[in-house]
Amino acid sequence: MRALVLLFAFGLCAGLAAPASAQWIRVGALPARDVFSVRTRVDTIVAGVDTAVFVSTNAGATWQRSAKPVAGVSVITAVFLLNHRLYAGTFGQGAFVSDNLGATWQAFNQGLVGGAFDSQLDITDFEVRGDSLFAGTAGAGVWVRRISGLDTWHTFGDVFDPNQAANLADLAVGNGRLFACAGVNGQAFDRDPGALDWTVSTFRNGPLVPGLFAQSALFTGTRWVVGTNSGVFLSPTGQDAWTPSNTLFPVAKNSFLAAHGHALFIGFDVDNNFSLSMSLNDGTTWTPIETVNNVFDYQLAVQGDFLYAARSDGLWFRSETVSVGDEPHELSFALAGRQPVRESARFHFELPRADAVSIEFFDVQGRRAAAGIEGVMAAGAHDVSLDTRRLAPGMYLARLTTQDASRTARFACVH
Repeated sequence: MRALVLLFAFGLCAGLAAPASAQWIRVGALPARDVFSVRTRVDTIVAGVDTAVFVSTNAGATWQRSAKPVAGVSVITAVFLLNHRLYAGTFGQGAFVSDNLGATWQAFNQGLVGGAFDSQLDITDFEVRGDSLFAGTAGAGVWVRRISGLDTWHTFGDVFDPNQAANLADLAVGNGRLFACAGVNGQAFDRDPGALDWTVSTFRNGPLVPGLFAQSALFTGTRWVVGTNSGVFLSPTGQDAWTPSNTLFPVAKNSFLAAHGHALFIGFDVDNNFSLSMSLNDGTTWTPIETVNNVFDYQLAVQGDFLYAARSDGLWFRSETVSVGDEPHELSFALAGRQPVRESARFHFELPRADAVSIEFFDVQGRRAAAGIEGVMAAGAHDVSLDTRRLAPGMYLARLTTQDASRTARFACVH
């Protein structure tokens, strides 16, 4: 059996709040209430709350709150960043776009008409493939709009209504294939470039399963992994030949997937409690990490070495969890302890093999902040400490480098 090494979460100096457990830290710049959506791209993180989008362009160090996309907005259910343009999807008022990270907004609803009870304005997700931006809706299927040049929204597929699947929970792209989590009868929908419509398959490879619905999907590079309200299903193509994960999950209100390298994470809600599990074998088996009581999870996202969770009590983040056997599975590096540090900072790292190691320390301007640590170290777990009494209050970066890899950890210092 593999053991779990839980790497302690380490925060940024911008708005730290007390963690709900030893692992999670709340982003204090956002309100401690529902955060409905979160997406990441390189060093940028965007999160949607009730009336605004919060944006960080420096990996969470600082945040800015957007203007309201439109008067009367009450829920921002989808956020997306592409080519320096920020998109916001609302529940009931459609899509909006900003070219200045939310300082001002323009309506992006041209052509978005005709859904039953205006459900085409209930945006649940955005995804991009090539020059096309796709929007999932809560009742009007999938829509598409070309990004470049002048264009308007168009419906994208005729299969959803006949399959009672016009309500979309998630869109995903993998290996060129677009995948839609839709409907409540145990069905999966995928569409390749140039296809005339969506291909429909079922998680039971034939029969419909009323009450079973997909909630989140991703492509690992070798297979599709789909989280549902009744477990995880796997397929190499996203079509029939679906198999259930070997790990049984309880019936969940919501489940959402995220990936970083070989590690997959799933957050799911059971009885209003948020549980997090991890898989290192493409979703075949899952290991529980922790449960946070009385919290609902809306979405997960990964930025750098951090896992972000959009939750009913705010936006939270934690360091990733690494699975190991008798020896480290891969190079890992993290601050061992709570933020902020005062007199000393202790770092824990795991070497998969004996290696030459250097640890350097920098301030936010990239200037060397303290003497580094160097040496040849054996495989296994190590701890080193840095005297921080001479450091000015602020945020710093520690970088661990071996012969063929590097890892970083941020830490905040106060006195």
